[in-house]
Amino acid sequence: MKRVIFGLLLCLSSVGHAEWTLVMKSPEFGENYYVDLQTLKEVEGAIEITTLQDFPNDKKEACQGDTCAFLSSSRISVRHIECNAGRQRQIQFTDFDGQMGNGKVTQTASGGPKKRYFRWYSPAPGSFFEVLIKKVCTP
Repeated sequence: MKRVIFGLLLCLSSVGHAEWTLVMKSPEFGENYYVDLQTLKEVEGAIEITTLQDFPNDKKEACQGDTCAFLSSSRISVRHIECNAGRQRQIQFTDFDGQMGNGKVTQTASGGPKKRYFRWYSPAPGSFFEVLIKKVCTP
């Protein structure tokens, strides 16, 4: 429980001071993806960065188990990226009912690889995750 509260406070504090840089607009789903380059740091051989996924008003995402449905307006995530392996994983997230990480928190989670959305993934071509890896790993 302390980890969840700490993660929530960390995400909330990063919202107030974040400098979001638009990385990609998804033509398929209408989502906007941002990064806060000021959060970039090395952690245990990976690069850690905070991202923001802003959903269109009519689409809101949340996951339970292995299925996802749209419930929130935005999500702030902390991600790890392994440049040499070309993969990334989400290590914690906080969902909000408002755009750009504002409003009431609708859910928060952190955890290990037992949950599907915290495992390492090699991204699909053209996805936000591929663009994120290129942005973070390219000098």
